[in-house]
Amino acid sequence: MHVTAMELENFRNFKQAKFCFDKHRTAVCGDNARGKSNLLESIYFLAIGKSGRGARDRDIVRWGSDFFSIEAVTERDSQPVPIRIAYDSRVGKKKAFLDASPLPRLSDLVGRFNAVLFSPEDVDLVLRDPPQRRRLLDILVSQCNAAYLSDLEQFRRALSQRNRLLKENSHLDPPKLMPWNAQLAELGARIVLARLEALDEIRPIAQDFYSRISATPEELGSAYRSLVKEEERARAQEILADALLDRQAEEFSLGYTLSGPHRDNLLFSLDGRSAHKFASKGQLKSVLLAWKLSEASFLESRTGYAPVLLMDDIFSELDGKRADSLLDLVASFGQVVLTSARDPDLAFGEKGYEKIQL
Repeated sequence: MHVTAMELENFRNFKQAKFCFDKHRTAVCGDNARGKSNLLESIYFLAIGKSGRGARDRDIVRWGSDFFSIEAVTERDSQPVPIRIAYDSRVGKKKAFLDASPLPRLSDLVGRFNAVLFSPEDVDLVLRDPPQRRRLLDILVSQCNAAYLSDLEQFRRALSQRNRLLKENSHLDPPKLMPWNAQLAELGARIVLARLEALDEIRPIAQDFYSRISATPEELGSAYRSLVKEEERARAQEILADALLDRQAEEFSLGYTLSGPHRDNLLFSLDGRSAHKFASKGQLKSVLLAWKLSEASFLESRTGYAPVLLMDDIFSELDGKRADSLLDLVASFGQVVLTSARDPDLAFGEKGYEKIQL
């Protein structure tokens, strides 16, 4: 699985631009503010249908324009698969096309082209913010499990409707919540179980990558915090149903739902100490980079296809020796597209990278 060509129009700083990518390794080089990160963001759009940086669609449209479009040729099993994503800010709508055919829903794009994005600006945002850590798992599992994505979408709709009911009723009226409780318990249990299963597989891989990346010898741990304990998986639906019932009086008072996977947390630790509380910025970067590399391994094991690995500015703050070692490490994956402002002190040519100069 890889991307071979891309054309951008009014995307971030690109008015009109065309790019071709090597099937194995591409290094995007240039000074700051030339659009290196924006180019990787546009490739990641092909995988999840939205910005991997959390940006709103209207904020991605080039200043002074009304729309943006991304057109790309991807390949799977040596067969070309054209993908197009277009957003019009005048109507606030975004559409995706696969092989020139419009997709009924944007979410239908997820899983057709898989990618993993590392961005240094995400280090503090992702590792210090619980919703963003949950999002790590959700994006990862959604790319290899269409049923999970469907469950997640249904859960969010049911949660929104239940919260609306809680806000509109100032007094306790349990019968009104029963249908929503049943939906949230069933869907929530499937979501929690899928997250736990993914974490079981990815946890040792992430620890291995951390030991190879980090300059310090800590052990990376990852844990899922939920009402459903890891040893209680068989009772997940029952546990969530009981929690929704037990906290209804409090929820009517507050106006929102207190129990479910939307409140769960993915936690990282170094030698048993909370990473988001005690780790340095360099340690946090290594944690996130190890996680992203393990995401790529996980997706390949689940789908049979190596995802495109998008590595933005992974060499900053590294000395030449460690940067060179990291180049060797990422070369073991499928297609790699990375950015760097450090050329020519990194041996991209010697390691088989084609270069795009911005």
